[in-house]
Amino acid sequence: MTLAQATQGKPVTAFLSVDKVNFVLESRDYEFALATIKHMVGGIVMAVLLLLSPFIITISLVAVAALLGNALKEDAETRHKGSSLVETNR
Repeated sequence: MTLAQATQGKPVTAFLSVDKVNFVLESRDYEFALATIKHMVGGIVMAVLLLLSPFIITISLVAVAALLGNALKEDAETRHKGSSLVETNR
């Protein structure tokens, strides 16, 4: 059986004949194999996301801290404009 026939949904089976006894070496339905590979993609994506999530969370929290710090600094400078205490912080 060729690969073209196997992709049409027919199981591929190879037989080895020893003393008139047939041993099945391989029997697979390739449509089922492709279906299981499609199901494994979700697991692979989940594993990659779990491995990358600490880095993504850390980078996003650093960005939030930088934006919040900059916004609060500008707010403090505008609220206390002209105060002598602002000049001592620089």
